[in-house]
Amino acid sequence: MPLFLKLLAYLSLLSNLFLVITYLNYLIPPSISWLNSLLGLAYPIIVLVNVIFLFFWLFRKELFFLYSLIVLIFGYYHHSRFIQITPINIKIENKSKEIKVMSYNVRLFDLYNWTENKKTRDLIIQQIKEVNPDVICFQEYYYSKNVDFKTRKLIIKELNMNYYYEKFSHESNKNSKFGIATFSKFPIIESDFISFENDKSNQCIWTDIKIKKDTLRVYNAHLGSIRFNYSDYKVIGGKGSPLWDYQQKPTRQIFKRLKLGFEKRQEQISILIPKITQSPHKKIICSDINDTPLSYAYHQFDKYFTDSFTKSANGIEGTYIGNIPGLRIDYIWHSKELKSTNFTTHKEKLSDHKAISASIYY
Repeated sequence: MPLFLKLLAYLSLLSNLFLVITYLNYLIPPSISWLNSLLGLAYPIIVLVNVIFLFFWLFRKELFFLYSLIVLIFGYYHHSRFIQITPINIKIENKSKEIKVMSYNVRLFDLYNWTENKKTRDLIIQQIKEVNPDVICFQEYYYSKNVDFKTRKLIIKELNMNYYYEKFSHESNKNSKFGIATFSKFPIIESDFISFENDKSNQCIWTDIKIKKDTLRVYNAHLGSIRFNYSDYKVIGGKGSPLWDYQQKPTRQIFKRLKLGFEKRQEQISILIPKITQSPHKKIICSDINDTPLSYAYHQFDKYFTDSFTKSANGIEGTYIGNIPGLRIDYIWHSKELKSTNFTTHKEKLSDHKAISASIYY
């Protein structure tokens, strides 16, 4: 075999090895090895490299294609968390018990004028109005009493959602508050929150929603904020706080922030999962967990709940809008006894996250 092909063969085997390591990532807590979690973020690229090698060796009729083929087949479970092809005719016995749920990290409704402030806020409301959910969970929610940028009043009026629960992690003044919120067309009969000591900006709220004789508990969680700065976003894509003329460009600290984020989420999930599993009601969990389906964080949820993406999504649907393709970090889970259809990752790019929605049958 020519030297060039030998080199490609070694690279092919190396890509196989990296892919196997990403498969095992979910078993290893970040506190033991955060580098495994970091490699998991590169999963879409590593899979693509393996597919390219597979077809390259097939074209050359070399047996090396078998290594890539076996490794790719071995990872079917993980691939199904990134790509789905779902039949249209999913049978639901009782369609009268349907609730449409939407989850959306709205990046403070573009408060700091990353695009066009009020224009973006109004476009977000219009987008939600077209989807017409019964319940919507907002992460990075912003509320202001300022007459020019009211959000709560607009949501109630335009979306016909008269019931809500808000929990604010901090406020810049008496009129401006930042946090998380759930709005509903159905009555909210009870609500509370779960806070995390390792990051006051991350939290989870729950609301018991009464639908006729049934009660569903809807969790809304925002976990493990990474706190990327302006220089970090220039590399990974997405938009952080704007850099004004008088400010000095911050030091790039991508890997350090990722490490802290992985470890932070591990601790938060160790608090959150036991509380959710003890709930007396059937559960729906909307969340931005800032981590992918290969992560340790994702699989702590997946052990107990159904990821609605895996039941009715179609295609490859990343939710984070940045330079790395296929990053799915926003989820709608539900109790295993519930069913779901029509999972959708919405195309609009009005935040640094895409909105997601699904129909849940209770």
